[in-house]
Amino acid sequence: MTPEDRTQLVKRLAGLPPARREALLRSLAEQADGMAWPLSSGQERLWFLSRFDPADTGYHIMWHVRLHGEVNHAGLVWAFSRIVARHEVLRTRFLLRNDRPGQVVREPEQVPVERMPGGEAAVAGFVNRPFDLSRDLPIRVALIEDGDAHLLCMVIHHIAADAWSLDVLMRELAECYAAYRENREPVLAALPLQYRHFAVWERKRQDQQRLDWWTRWLTGVPVLDLPVDMARPKRWSGPAVREYVAVPDDATTRLEELAREERCTQFMALVVAFQASMGLLAGQDDFCVGVPVAGRSRAEFAPLIGCFSNTIALRADLSGDPTFRELLRRARGPFMRALQNADAPFERVLNAVQPARDLSRPPLCQVVFNLTHDLPKADLFRTTLGDLRVETCEPLRVTQARAEVFGEIYRDANGVGGWLEYNSDLFSAETGRLFGEMFSGLVHWAGNHPDLRLSHLKGKR
Repeated sequence: MTPEDRTQLVKRLAGLPPARREALLRSLAEQADGMAWPLSSGQERLWFLSRFDPADTGYHIMWHVRLHGEVNHAGLVWAFSRIVARHEVLRTRFLLRNDRPGQVVREPEQVPVERMPGGEAAVAGFVNRPFDLSRDLPIRVALIEDGDAHLLCMVIHHIAADAWSLDVLMRELAECYAAYRENREPVLAALPLQYRHFAVWERKRQDQQRLDWWTRWLTGVPVLDLPVDMARPKRWSGPAVREYVAVPDDATTRLEELAREERCTQFMALVVAFQASMGLLAGQDDFCVGVPVAGRSRAEFAPLIGCFSNTIALRADLSGDPTFRELLRRARGPFMRALQNADAPFERVLNAVQPARDLSRPPLCQVVFNLTHDLPKADLFRTTLGDLRVETCEPLRVTQARAEVFGEIYRDANGVGGWLEYNSDLFSAETGRLFGEMFSGLVHWAGNHPDLRLSHLKGKR
């Protein structure tokens, strides 16, 4: 910006109402370089990881559905282009400016919907194609032949979205596609703000009290040292392989009844079961489990696509060979306080706790447990898209492991289901099965025998 431009800007600002002028000045002051805005803490870590390993696809968020009926390709292009124009984060480039990463919002443009032949290899290649975050849109879409139907495959880099965002995306896609077919404007409420405003707000927020609590709770926590089957690589790498788990509804219900007796939630009971299974396998009673949380603490964030999700580190205390009931009682207070302090970005917690750095392992939390059923899903699992019938497909697996063991678990009418994703550079298929059996066995036995000690539960798979 030239000195003359600045003079004209000052004159224009002087003519604005005071409240609007103050808000605009605050936003301008946060720009790093011209049109570059700061990254949120979560985005900054994802940007660093992409620079560390540009081929890593572990942070690709994927969703695909099968479309039945006559698909209008031009309508899909128009619909996705309207969504990307509406959500700035989906048309943002991530660049290094003045030795710091910044996000630069591009002008709206037409979003291609690639046409592809069918076949598992084609789908896998599309999903696992790395993003160049400095050049590419952080979203790409393909329409893939699938017999008499089509697969609509959407891939978004986590730097621009989270699991909650998929529900928003599908809701707006349905409205925009229907609007195109009906030759009208989409009926979508105006967005209260853009993701870059969240990034500025998060950077300004004072987190010291939260960080002090995390530091007190997590300082000195040991690494979880699960026994590996292969030599650990010096640098984190490895394909992800899924081991499916299932616990019947009756056993799940008994665990939930136990949780209520101990004034705990279903979430707490399942996390404790996961902690216990990992601890028993590692022979450890002190370590952390990472748990993703939505991170949308303000109502204005709900309708936005963006990277709001955060990870909290839940420290396990399995000391003294406790019963499962005792574990729930131990966990309740710390878990509640962890949730109260969940807004502190994981990256800032890492900086405050300063765990020993080891490029061969994820920092602080070597394993992660994600309970997914509490996320909004009404539109994610919708059955129509305009005049098309929609069939939900099983989420495609990523090729890159995000943790040594990463649990994606849900609760539905059939009980507990999902999978444990493990790093196959570290663990054999037999060990992967052991992970699944240990977790599902603990969920089953803890509800039926809550007063048995963990040493007795170890063999109940």
